[in-house]
Amino acid sequence: MKYGIHPSQELVRIFSEKPYQGADPAEAKVLIIGNDANYSPEISRHPFFRHIIDYHKDGVAFWQKTGTHHPFLLGDYPFDRRKGGVRYHLNFSKLGFGRTDAKNFSFVELLNVPTIGNTGSDKELFFRLMNRGHLMWLESMILREDRKFVLINQTLARSIHVISKRFGVMRDLAHAVVGKSPPAVVLDTSHVVLYNGYSFSHSLSNEYLRDLVDLMRKFIREEGDDD
Repeated sequence: MKYGIHPSQELVRIFSEKPYQGADPAEAKVLIIGNDANYSPEISRHPFFRHIIDYHKDGVAFWQKTGTHHPFLLGDYPFDRRKGGVRYHLNFSKLGFGRTDAKNFSFVELLNVPTIGNTGSDKELFFRLMNRGHLMWLESMILREDRKFVLINQTLARSIHVISKRFGVMRDLAHAVVGKSPPAVVLDTSHVVLYNGYSFSHSLSNEYLRDLVDLMRKFIREEGDDD
């Protein structure tokens, strides 16, 4: 399967209006940054797709209603759970956050369009699909808005480095993350605690997940919204 924009016009339209998953990043306490929102093309031809649409329309309401943060983890998910983004969201679920935490979490990608295929199979197209305005908005959201706990990973750090050179944006973010070894807090300011960790797509140790959830819960509690 070739990498590219997802064929569902409905999903593309919703994502253009809300280029994030979960809570509005302006209101969330925790931002989890990824490369792109990737789905199989087959999923849009299956009745299960209604869950994907509901989730993208209102991720907070979806989590609060279903008790799970993403449709991939629903019991009636009809595809192979060993593929796609299932591992990513299964690993996130191991942190143990529940429906009352929904408003605190936002998943925000470098791309403002949903995709199909393997991102790594066509990195040139991945960078061509980027929107400079979206990247500027994302960096400002991370570094200059209300205080956030922001999680990145090493693959993302490499992408941010290329973005800073190629597009002349995200230079401050690149300076903070490039060349830093995970897992570690690489920046702690009045606006952000920036944590350089590992992708949820990888195999993660229980120790890493335990340390990460402790940091996140401590941050949320200190920001006064741990209810």
